[in-house]
Amino acid sequence: MPTRAKALIGKMHAVLVNARIRRVARSWPKATPLPRPSAQRIRVSGFFNEPLGIGRAAHLTASALTVAGYSVVREDVRPLHRHLLTRQPEAFEDASPADVWIIQANPPETRFVLLARDPAHWRDTYRIAYWVWESSLAPRDWVQWAAYFHEIWVPSPFAQQAFAAAFTQAGQAEAAAKLRVMPHPVPLPDTQARVRSSDKAEVHVLTLFDPRSDFARKNPEGVIRAWTKAFSEPGAGRLRVKTYAGAEQHPAFRRVVDLVKGRPDIALICETLNDAETQALIAQADIVISLHRGEGFGLPLAEAMAQGIPVIATGWSGNMAFMTPETACLVPFELVPATPRYNGPQAQWAEPDLTAAAEALRRLVQSAEARETLWQAGRAAIGDLWAYWQPTVLFSSQKSAYK
Repeated sequence: MPTRAKALIGKMHAVLVNARIRRVARSWPKATPLPRPSAQRIRVSGFFNEPLGIGRAAHLTASALTVAGYSVVREDVRPLHRHLLTRQPEAFEDASPADVWIIQANPPETRFVLLARDPAHWRDTYRIAYWVWESSLAPRDWVQWAAYFHEIWVPSPFAQQAFAAAFTQAGQAEAAAKLRVMPHPVPLPDTQARVRSSDKAEVHVLTLFDPRSDFARKNPEGVIRAWTKAFSEPGAGRLRVKTYAGAEQHPAFRRVVDLVKGRPDIALICETLNDAETQALIAQADIVISLHRGEGFGLPLAEAMAQGIPVIATGWSGNMAFMTPETACLVPFELVPATPRYNGPQAQWAEPDLTAAAEALRRLVQSAEARETLWQAGRAAIGDLWAYWQPTVLFSSQKSAYK
């Protein structure tokens, strides 16, 4: 079937599904004020079987809840997205009731999860949405879905502010009371076996991006430009630019290829890795860099810091939940209108200073001492995030001090 015909069919399908959701959602039970339950059993719905950042985050959520002593049921949401025009709502495969239901997916996907499940089976369940956003203003049409949840978790104060701004803009400022900051619980692996960068002949720098998360936002071009600005000739170290298999088909990928021509010190890695493989790749790096324009949290950056790897990053947005000038090398920026996909021009995001990024790269690549100082403080900062995931904080009748 021609690509154009497929796109047209896809648009028609989306229109019909959205119409069905609007019709059916009128009968869905909205969340009424409830004290937090003394949870014993928690259902987490997320993209558990896909190489997505939000899927990785769902794994971390479920694991942290298990460590905290709760009985956790994991539900993969992708199968629930199928046959949405014809299927009837169904009960959970595991029919045992859960005290809490966490859906770790943004509203466009959350709607499908609610549509696929029989409301009779979640009417009396304490419901939590786990959302994320990457510019200064979340989408206004997401606001309506807050009504079906008792709480809305977000991974950073930055994301909290973006959603609060959207609620206010939509005339529902009171919904902001549901927002609760819950940073992703990043594990702290043993770093004793890691070969310290001071013992290596060549310094390896890594940047990671997923084109599905938007080329402009992730800004791999900015990293490459900063690298070539820092090192006009190969020889200082190596830069690895990691993305997913199939990224080569993205229209913007040609610009990345052009930027690395004639630079044997820059390697493009287009390969889809699972979580363990991604962690192993990060562990091989001496420095991780992200010149993003906006992050809801910045999970790969936090995971690098947890492994004892110094990080260079744009000093704005969700990564500031765990970064300070003492824990990471923060790149200055200018706020500019975001792209339409991220609610621009109403919303803003950051344009990192590439000259400053180049200076940071030179300093860390050339100084093992600077890298050593930074990684120790960074790892401690990630450890602090676990305070949010203690049993006494997670579920109680009182509001959390971490809200």
